Amino acid sequence: MQISSNSSNLKKGDRHQEDSSFLLSSEEQYKNLVANIPGAVYRCSCDCKGDGEPTRTMAFLSEAIQEISGYPSSDFIKGRVRSFASIIHPQDRKNVGDTVQKSAAGKTPYILEYRIVRADGEISWVCEKGRAVCCEADEARTQEGQGEIEGFLSGAVSPVANSLSQVVYLDGVIWDITDRKRAEEDLRNTQHFLNAVLQNLPVSVFIKDAVEQKFIYWNKASENLFGYSSDEVMGNNAADLLEAEQSNYLQAQDLKVFAAGKCVDFPEETIQLPRRGKRILHNKKVPLFDEAGAPKYILGIAQDITESKQTETELLRLAIVAQKTQNGVIITDARGCIEWVNEGFTRISGYGLAEMLGNKLADVLHCPQTEALTIAQLRSALAAGEAFNQEIYNYSKDGKGYWVALSIVPIYQKTRELEGFIAVQTDITDRKQAEATVSESESYYRCIVETASEGVWMFDADSITTFANSRMAEMLGYTVEEMLGRSLFEFIGEEAREIAESYVQRRRQGIRERHDFKFARSDGSYLWAIVSATPMFDDKGEFSGVLRMITDISDRKQAEAELRHTLQELEFEKFALDQSAIVSNTDEFGVITYVNDQFCEIFKYEREELIGKNHRLVNSGYHQPDFFKQLWSTIRQGNVWRGEMKNQAKDGTLFWLDTTIVPCLNPNGDPHQYVAIRKDITAKKQAEEAVRLSESQLRTKNEELAKALQDVHKTQSMMVQNEKMVSLGQLVAGVAHEINNPVSFIYGNVMHADDYFQDLLKMLQLYQREYPEPTQPIREEIDDIDLNFLLADLPKLLTSMKMGAERIRQIVLSLKNFSRLDEAEQKQVDIHEGIDSTLLILQHRLKETAGHPKITLIKEFGDLPRVQCYAGQLNQVFMNIIGNAIDALEEAMETGQWADGELAPIPCCPSPTLRISTEVKYEQDILMQANSDVSDASLPHPSHIVIRIADNGPGIPPEVHQRLFDPFFTTKEPGKGTGLGLSISYQIVVEKHGGELKCNSAPGRGTEFAIEIPVASSQ
Repeated sequence: MQISSNSSNLKKGDRHQEDSSFLLSSEEQYKNLVANIPGAVYRCSCDCKGDGEPTRTMAFLSEAIQEISGYPSSDFIKGRVRSFASIIHPQDRKNVGDTVQKSAAGKTPYILEYRIVRADGEISWVCEKGRAVCCEADEARTQEGQGEIEGFLSGAVSPVANSLSQVVYLDGVIWDITDRKRAEEDLRNTQHFLNAVLQNLPVSVFIKDAVEQKFIYWNKASENLFGYSSDEVMGNNAADLLEAEQSNYLQAQDLKVFAAGKCVDFPEETIQLPRRGKRILHNKKVPLFDEAGAPKYILGIAQDITESKQTETELLRLAIVAQKTQNGVIITDARGCIEWVNEGFTRISGYGLAEMLGNKLADVLHCPQTEALTIAQLRSALAAGEAFNQEIYNYSKDGKGYWVALSIVPIYQKTRELEGFIAVQTDITDRKQAEATVSESESYYRCIVETASEGVWMFDADSITTFANSRMAEMLGYTVEEMLGRSLFEFIGEEAREIAESYVQRRRQGIRERHDFKFARSDGSYLWAIVSATPMFDDKGEFSGVLRMITDISDRKQAEAELRHTLQELEFEKFALDQSAIVSNTDEFGVITYVNDQFCEIFKYEREELIGKNHRLVNSGYHQPDFFKQLWSTIRQGNVWRGEMKNQAKDGTLFWLDTTIVPCLNPNGDPHQYVAIRKDITAKKQAEEAVRLSESQLRTKNEELAKALQDVHKTQSMMVQNEKMVSLGQLVAGVAHEINNPVSFIYGNVMHADDYFQDLLKMLQLYQREYPEPTQPIREEIDDIDLNFLLADLPKLLTSMKMGAERIRQIVLSLKNFSRLDEAEQKQVDIHEGIDSTLLILQHRLKETAGHPKITLIKEFGDLPRVQCYAGQLNQVFMNIIGNAIDALEEAMETGQWADGELAPIPCCPSPTLRISTEVKYEQDILMQANSDVSDASLPHPSHIVIRIADNGPGIPPEVHQRLFDPFFTTKEPGKGTGLGLSISYQIVVEKHGGELKCNSAPGRGTEFAIEIPVASSQ
């Protein structure tokens, strides 16, 4: 930096003398100026000779350098103590020298940022800004010998370089930027830190732009959750990664978030990921807007809760198990106060949950007969947060005493902070009473044990036999001495070893239970027994062994097996007999082994002629070979086969049998014989044939009617396409004429169909009179087809056909009205009455139904005069347009596409809404007052009335809008519209009344129809 001197204004002739005087008088002033500059101002010479770094020698350096570097400025003047380059950080020194040298060579300013080593050893950042000071050669010699301040303040040199000038000095300023550098470093560290936090968050974090919804950020948790790396995702949107249906849903969800303008929480969403499969996510999405309030980004946070949901299910199952277990379960807080007890606790103690809440476990379990030491141990364990296992004597609610084996374990949080306790108590009263009885009389006990019909078997903690009574040894085929000292597992087969080990583990846990088990006898046979196992513990509470009471149930098991087999055979026979009275049995190869009398009677064979033969003997040849292959395939797999078979008797008579073949399975599950049960359904088949014949005739008639209707539709389509709508009136009249004849044909044939039905009905009634007791097959068929309902419903069906024909006639009448002027007279009517009548007819469609909300009706009626018009035809117009509006609202309920925006006829309405408004249009007439030459402005007179019918449905596309009033044009599904409603309405309003019918609609803006008719008829 260079400070120019005002002395440049002096004349060159006296410059040297006057400059010296001026500088001496202003030296103090400039020193103050330099001292107050924010930085250290310097002037130095620059020796750029050689290939090494340039040497800068300070000619002047302000005192501010001491605050920046810690060294006084005098140390650097002419290198008295140190050079300025010596305090530049070694790593930055070359870059500083190269920049200064390049600037001096090019005579251009330079700006540097580099580090210096302060006097206290600290590293500081400085910014240096300077430029070369150049002058002519003789002026350069003049500068020599001036003092530091004089030389610096001298303005004789010019900062502007030219080809004849040379660099004299470098002027510049240095200021401390350490704080700024630290702030920049802190900002970079913060950015790195935030990015590291986001990358290492356990939840998925992603960011998308608002316009194209492309991903611009994707952390590691997102890669793990969705299965896509950051490189695969960045620059793509959901449609590039997911199925179309899934991506469309997510994009629509993002739009809803922007519409909400705030964080939207989606607690549970199921998504199908191509690489991760089906996952359950908890999503949160936050819209981010720019300063103008426009959507810019969307921040998404997703957490995989699939495992937690599965854990919740498992916890629910565990809760059910805890509630329904036979043992008592108690849950307390960290102080031992009860928070929950299960049904088993209530069953054992008689106390319910409400009575136990808040009580301490030790207080509840304490009773006069409980040992004080046990209670003290319990309280000590709870206070220390330790496990407790002990047997305690309690009193139930009704005052009865009982023994329980109490096991308490502490529950710790992840922080190792005690959360509470879980206590499980098992009722061991029976065991305790047995132990007390044994203690009172050991000899009596041994006598009972030895003479008991049950086996008594005791083991130590390692499952080694310590005692077995004689009955136990007898059941297993050993002597008592042979059993003592042997392991439990020596009396168990390999297939039962695993479950036996699980039982032993449950005994170690203090669980007492009763179960069936199979032991191996000494002769290799098996002993089935009921085992009542009771774990035993010593005085210290350590597991010491198991007492098992063994009851031999081998005979019962064998009897059960035989009974099951017998019941199975009886069940098969009962099933066969219940199905039919015609019974035959065959072996596994199909050879007949048994037939009953009714089988012989219907097939006209003696029993001896059938036994040993197969069923080919009675095969009529009606069925194909594949029929029998499928039959045998079914029954050989052990499945029941049912079907209808046409058989042949010995005399050649053919008849139909409803057949059921049941395979009888051996213990291995393979069929060893087959039972066939049949019933004669020949009469039913004949009746079915008669019914089919009648149905065929009816179908023929119906097909003729349907063909006639089809011909009518074809004729209409051909006329519309060929004539190209040349004359709307001629077209409609021609269609009406062509429909009239087929309708008469249809209506007349419906009458004949009714007569045919009456004839069939008489025939059925005659059958019922002549055969009041039909055979069993006929009765079953009557029940199967619900004959009474058929006879009652068929007349209704024909009536419906008549009503349909009448409906077609009404359409023909509407076509006639559409094609020619209405012959009725015009009358003055109240338009509001017609609208209200129409709404009354359509009231049922406005009400709330299952799956559809109520349609809100808004009536904004003006003060209308009475209008001269064809009232009935206008009502038809109202019916058509209001009905179409309701259809549009019902469509919006299904698709969710509602009108939105200020341009909609019903803006910002959150529910299906129908609005009907009326108003009057006026015209100014000039009335001449009688016998006066002066004219006054008349009062306004009504000219037209306007009825507006609007809805907030999805609106009408432009391509549909163009054909809105074309005859036979409809966008509804077949059968839901004729395409004449709006066309006829247009004719009534425009042609009959000289009015206008306009439609204002666009997709997403709803629809409004405006009906404008004159108050006075112009017809």
